[in-house]
Order: sequence, then C-alpha cells, then structure tokens
Amino acid sequence: MSRLVGVFRLIAMLVLAAATLGLAVPAANAAPVPTKFDADLAALWTTVLETPSAQNSFGTGGAAFSCWNLGGGTVAPFAPGVVDSCTVKPGTKIFVVAPSFECSTFEGNGTTEAELRACAEQNDAQTASTVAVDGHSVPVREVETRLMNITLPADNIFGLPAGTTGLSVAHGWVAHLDPLTPGTHTITGTGVGFSFATKIIVGSGG
Repeated sequence: MSRLVGVFRLIAMLVLAAATLGLAVPAANAAPVPTKFDADLAALWTTVLETPSAQNSFGTGGAAFSCWNLGGGTVAPFAPGVVDSCTVKPGTKIFVVAPSFECSTFEGNGTTEAELRACAEQNDAQTASTVAVDGHSVPVREVETRLMNITLPADNIFGLPAGTTGLSVAHGWVAHLDPLTPGTHTITGTGVGFSFATKIIVGSGG
C-alpha cells in the first residue's frame, strides 16, 4: 500500500511540475503545426488565385485548366464543378480536394486572419467526405491553410486591377494518393450535398 501511495504522489508531483513549467498539452485553439496537406492546399489555392482567368478552371479557361500542377510531382484535379479527367505521367502523386472553401479580402470576406479563417471554416463542409480510388477507400484529412498573401495577375478571376494584393485562408477535406499504376483509375467522392467521379489517366511512358 505504501508503495502505491508513493507512486500516486510521484504522479501528482509530475503533473504539478508540468503545469508549473508550461508543459501541459496545448489548448485546442493553438495554431496547428504545418503539414504537407496544409502546404499543398495553400499551394493549390495560391496558384488558382494568381492564375489569369483565361488559364483558370475558375475563370474563362474552364475545364481545359482543371488539372493543377503543384510542383514536386503532384497534380490536383480541381474546378468549380466535376473534373472529368486528368492525364498524368507515371510517378505523379494526386492531391484530392473534396471539398474546399476559400475566403479572401478580395471578396470582402473579412480583413483579418481570424475573420477569414472563421469564414472558410463556416462555409466549407462540416463533416468529412468519403473518397475512394477504384472502389477502395482512402483516408481524408481536415486541413486549413496558413494565411496566404496573394498578388493578383492581369485578367484575374476577381476582375480587379493587376498587382492588387490581399489575404486569403482556405479550409478543406483532402487526401494524398501515391503514384498510380499506368492505366485509367477512377476517384470518387461523396459528401453532404455533393458527389464526384474523376478519371486519372496515367501514361505508360515518361
């Protein structure tokens, strides 16, 4: 019994010491540690917002520009509607976004990071979607971008003067897919109020 009392006393002392030294678990609203998922979502939205409308799936370019190259051998099928297909090289990783919502100062969604982040969180889907590749489920993660500093090009999707600067934050439900084998693969997703099916065509050559 005395040994058990000693163990409990030691645990209590360690807990007290941790609290005193500030070693407690971070609060739920602490800034999230950046991850590859967050970085890819930020890269995607930055590219979308900084790409001229004529080469943009969210602008006049339409479906012809719905397969976004994020660099590092990663491609993201992404458009306001369903992306029919993307043709990629062998070894290409696929970044699936299902779905995502972006808020910015360009659209009058807020002026501070806190306002933009709250806007993105509130307007995006509140529960995870399901994503599958060729009928096999893949894990989906909830992520948020850092505060993005955007400089708009000429002919931007907002119709604002070239060089206009602003801030943006995006929330999203995403999945990373390792390179797929050569051939045609189908990515499907379902969530509250939406569904999609996109074909990924992997070429047989380099």
